[in-house]
Amino acid sequence: MGIDIIIKIFTLLAGAIGIAKIFYEIVIGRRTRMREEYKFAKEFFSELETTKRIHPFTKEKGYQAIAGDNEISSCEIEYLLSLQQPDLALRDYVLGRQYLQHLPQVGNREITFKKKFQNVWFRRILKTIYCVLYAILVFLTFAPLLFSKYLFKDSTKISATAIIMCFFVFAPYAWFALKAVTRIVRAEKLVKRQEKHTPTILQVT
Repeated sequence: MGIDIIIKIFTLLAGAIGIAKIFYEIVIGRRTRMREEYKFAKEFFSELETTKRIHPFTKEKGYQAIAGDNEISSCEIEYLLSLQQPDLALRDYVLGRQYLQHLPQVGNREITFKKKFQNVWFRRILKTIYCVLYAILVFLTFAPLLFSKYLFKDSTKISATAIIMCFFVFAPYAWFALKAVTRIVRAEKLVKRQEKHTPTILQVT
């Protein structure tokens, strides 16, 4: 067995171990974060129930900590927590908030689309545009690999500079386009999910 093969094997093993370690740390970190979120939520709601008077600032910050977004008001969060699958409702609202508005005490559905996004066909056009942009940008990201035989004299020697340049130029925009589609889809799901609304909002005086 040649020294080159041995080096390649060790390189692959090191890479595999590194990836496994990163994945393990992500999983463990997520579990730890979920435990911390549970502990905080339990303590916060316990305080809401037992404390007769809680400062509005404390209440606002507590709800925002649960939502993970300081741009959302406690009124919005209280309503979202009253829905079925409140954790999913919160995440959907945080993602799709730029398309949504909260109209308290307006029927049984307080979360609606902003006026310019209420037309379903307009939203479909937006999603189509973002999907097309995503496909084009992904294509451009991997263009050096796809067209190496046309771009380089020796197709086996693809320019690392070209690959890195295309990745850093087009990949972020591809991600933004995909995220934009996701935001609209999640907003639509949240608005629709309000059909299963259950009035379990915590009332604190």
